[in-house]
Amino acid sequence: MRQNIPSGIFDLIERELSLSADLLALLKEEQEAVVALRMSELVAISRRKTELIELLRDIDEQLRLQVEQCTGQPSPNAVRLSDLAAMTEGAAKERLEQQRKKLVALRQDIAAKSVINQHFVEDTKRHLQEAISLITNAAAAKQQQVYGKPGRPGRRNAGAPTLISREV
Repeated sequence: MRQNIPSGIFDLIERELSLSADLLALLKEEQEAVVALRMSELVAISRRKTELIELLRDIDEQLRLQVEQCTGQPSPNAVRLSDLAAMTEGAAKERLEQQRKKLVALRQDIAAKSVINQHFVEDTKRHLQEAISLITNAAAAKQQQVYGKPGRPGRRNAGAPTLISREV
């Protein structure tokens, strides 16, 4: 069954392409901030990522509703652009196919960058934990070197305060 696709669908897909490109750029900024350990920037990026993802979900829902309206059939799942392209022909089909290819490429780049950033964050956390552990162990070792009788190691007072808390 061939039918005309409402222009609103093309507009929504263009909006989704734009937001996906913005999300990819934001993920690149996030990677730079993680490497440089700019925590305040990471917090702002995280908020912006959440906003973009919500906008993308809203567009997906609007797309689903427009496809339902266009086909007259309920569509409980997300819209597949390849299925939508199969319902039309000519220039509209070509345009949908081009948009679909761009969107697939962007989504793959987003997924790859997300995985890379997640690994960066995990590596950074592990290195920071190792650094804290080294610092606290070195401080504890220095404090345990106390002297009792002249020239002989003494016992450390169990109630004595420590230089750095080991609780992190």
